[in-house]
Order: sequence, then C-alpha cells, then structure tokens
Amino acid sequence: MPPQDLGQDRFVRFMKYDHGEGFRGVQGFREGCLMFLGVPLDLRNTENLRAAVNTFGKFHDWISDDPYLVRSVVFASFPEDI
Repeated sequence: MPPQDLGQDRFVRFMKYDHGEGFRGVQGFREGCLMFLGVPLDLRNTENLRAAVNTFGKFHDWISDDPYLVRSVVFASFPEDI
C-alpha cells in the first residue's frame, strides 16, 4: 500500500505479514495451489487435508464446495523447488 499520512510529518505503511525483502519466512517458500487426487470422501475435510499439507508446508484454505469430488484443491505455502 502507499504510505498513509498521519499528520505532523508522520506516515505509516502497511504490508502483508512476512512479505517484503529480507523477511526470512518468505525466502525459499512459495504460495500456490495443490491438487490432491483420489482422497477418500470420508477423509475429505479441513482437518485431514491440513494434517497432510502440514507434513511439508503450511495449509491456508481449500475449495470445499468443488463439484468434482475426485480432487481436492488446497491453497498452501510450501518449500521452493531447488
């Protein structure tokens, strides 16, 4: 965001948590979508998908109302491919 003027020669700039140059949490990680195929319907819920993704990355969200039950699309952060 552009700087927000607070008056009296002061301003503040807002940025997303852990984003920007020099932030250690961003270096070596990327955000994106993961598609899991063939997840059994009784295991296709937030808790189980979070447990699966958290073994290698960080779970953010998933598309729970996807009409194709054979796939589960998950939004996550994961280590960047070397």
